[in-house]
Amino acid sequence: MGGAPAARPVSAARPVPTASRFGLTVVAGSSRGQRFKLPITGCTVGRTRGAILFADDVFVSAQHATFLIKDNVLHVRDEASASGLYVTIPGTETLTPYAFFSVGQRLFRFIGKLDAPPPVAGRPIVYGAPVPPGQGVYGVEEVLVGGRGGRTVVTSAPLLTIGQANCDFCYAQEEGLAGRHCELSFTPSGAQLRDLSGGLGTYVRIPSGVDRPLRSGDRVRMGQHVVQVDLMT
Repeated sequence: MGGAPAARPVSAARPVPTASRFGLTVVAGSSRGQRFKLPITGCTVGRTRGAILFADDVFVSAQHATFLIKDNVLHVRDEASASGLYVTIPGTETLTPYAFFSVGQRLFRFIGKLDAPPPVAGRPIVYGAPVPPGQGVYGVEEVLVGGRGGRTVVTSAPLLTIGQANCDFCYAQEEGLAGRHCELSFTPSGAQLRDLSGGLGTYVRIPSGVDRPLRSGDRVRMGQHVVQVDLMT
């Protein structure tokens, strides 16, 4: 006997991710001016893989970073990118030895406290100027393209400054730098980096795989591109 064909189960359509309240505006790089509204599921950014692509930026890795939303807070994560992921600091940031930070188009590495090597039997002992009691000798190195070391400043002073004029690292009339852009104050275990740029921004490199929370107005640097976090309606 014939009968009506069995009903087939209807597969539910996959819901389209709804937009969040977070957006990204490209404020530097060849894609400057583009705006993106992030879905609640977040998104990835890269040169060849991701929802947001910077295809012509050779300093952006294939998959460079991920933006994700947790507990209604936007975070960013470095996906083991080659050139690193940099975020503006809110005012001050603690640096550990060999941490990277960036101002304008310049990249720096905080070397940390420099201790005199212990004497080796049978070799000449090298003497230098004595370090004042309670102080140390610290080093900061400019990093050039390709990771090569550039100019290094070694100091026992309590502060090291970077900017356009009258600073330890001085770059006169360089675009994107304030007269006194930032300063480092040294501690026994590292340094405090303070932004003095008046809104131009001082960036620190965040470790790979660590979710860094972001606020409205924060900026994130990937290669030659900078995006700013916005709240959108």
